[in-house]
Amino acid sequence: MNKTKLVLWHIVFWLIPPAVIIPSMIRAGAASAIPYWITAYLFYISSFYVSLFVILPRWVRGRKILPLLLSWFSGIVFYTFIILLINRAFGVFQKGSMAFKIGDWFFSSCTYMGALYFLSFAYRFAFDWFRNDHIKLEMEKSNLKTELAFLKSQINPHFLFNTLNNIYVLAYQQSAQAPDAIMKLSEMMHYMLYESNDEKVPLAREIYYIEQLMTLQQLRMNDPMCFDFSVTGDVDNYQIAPLLLINFAENIFKHAILNDPSDPAVMHLSLKGKQLSLHCRNKVNNVLKDQEGGIGLMNVKRRMELIYPGKHQFKIKMEDLYYNTYLTVQLD
Repeated sequence: MNKTKLVLWHIVFWLIPPAVIIPSMIRAGAASAIPYWITAYLFYISSFYVSLFVILPRWVRGRKILPLLLSWFSGIVFYTFIILLINRAFGVFQKGSMAFKIGDWFFSSCTYMGALYFLSFAYRFAFDWFRNDHIKLEMEKSNLKTELAFLKSQINPHFLFNTLNNIYVLAYQQSAQAPDAIMKLSEMMHYMLYESNDEKVPLAREIYYIEQLMTLQQLRMNDPMCFDFSVTGDVDNYQIAPLLLINFAENIFKHAILNDPSDPAVMHLSLKGKQLSLHCRNKVNNVLKDQEGGIGLMNVKRRMELIYPGKHQFKIKMEDLYYNTYLTVQLD
């Protein structure tokens, strides 16, 4: 809450008692006592803020109870004396039934002052607690953003390294497809560098990104790539965190056998309502090894934990020679 709103809330809070009490005094025929009541009320308010901004900050810094209690007691005595002077100035004690009784008025004033000091302490405690909690949440959000940015920064070089390897093979073979591959890479890098800066991107765009990667992968192969990629459901109306699904396709291209028509690698996406399901299955090619390390799926796992906590399931299963990954995500 900004300072302006906070000040307005304080003003509203302190206006409530006069709004209730002053009309009651008028109805009771005690309108002449209103100036006295307002003057005393303003002094009580000032005691609240003296406690809040002068006494309590010193205690918060030193954490010493005795100086706090002594300061409060001194304040109670001082403000009680001021209230008594106000009473006399307005002639309150000159009226028969309100004859001056120092003991009663001192006790009454001490009670009011003690209540106000307790209120200031409770307010300060609650305010500091909420402020510290807010700071903690902001720091956690900042840390999450930093970690997500770091994870995304890992994706770009990882993807670029793999794709440049593919283009290198085409260039080495003096393939006529190399220029087309470079153009597709340029388009994909534009998506990665600019479009993926948002927290969420259209799901259809992410799928198109996978299809472009498939095209690049096919360019480096002499035979048709045996890869069954399918999508079911209405993907046009939903969004997803960028660069999540690409790692699953990359993982298949790095480790799968992609030249066996009788046993193609599978990547199937389905959307039912807001639930996105992904199943990848491929026969492991023991000849191919990802020498730069297992960044891909571990990156996905951590990003899912940060972006979709409690809204996803991610499983990896090795069955005989087949590598299976399962992902379900509850989209927003």
